[in-house]
Amino acid sequence: MTWGFLERGIQLRHAGRAMGAALALTLCVPAQAKEVASATATTQAVVVAPTTIIKVQDMSFGRIVARPQPGTVTINGATGACTVTGPILEVGTCRQAIFAGMGTKNMRARISLDSIISLTGPGQTMMLDQVFLSNDSTISFSGNPNANGQGVGLTQGNGNQRYTISSPTGIYTLKIGGRLNVNANQLPGIYTGSITVTVQYQ
Repeated sequence: MTWGFLERGIQLRHAGRAMGAALALTLCVPAQAKEVASATATTQAVVVAPTTIIKVQDMSFGRIVARPQPGTVTINGATGACTVTGPILEVGTCRQAIFAGMGTKNMRARISLDSIISLTGPGQTMMLDQVFLSNDSTISFSGNPNANGQGVGLTQGNGNQRYTISSPTGIYTLKIGGRLNVNANQLPGIYTGSITVTVQYQ
């Protein structure tokens, strides 16, 4: 899955000027009579089979501008919004990882984060940590709600945690957020990593 890419600040400023010029040119050209324009949008459907789990959306940290000092970008698992610390800039759109599965209402399921691979690319590896499952109305944690301070049972490295499917249809959603640690003077380029989720239906 692709997580984002880095651009140097000077490149972003140049791009901004180029886009501004193009926009001004477009606004100055009046529409001609009888012109026809068309656009195409992509469509998507997610088909879920019983007792399975599939990836719906990759996690993305957007575009990041590195600085001489390190910083972090944290994705809220519930909303997909980003929070930045340090002098770095995050200028793209963040997205949480989303998985979908299907069982039956009130079915128990044990969920675990089996593998979390930090982001690698042309520069130094960026560590991905504080990965956790956010609350969702379609599935509820059946253990101690204060087990990890997040109000949910699933975090990196704490083993299988028991959940109950609360959706009337049995279709549930897992939304996962995390924190990316950006190194000082991180080299530009595309960095990728992965998260593996396992569900044991009971």
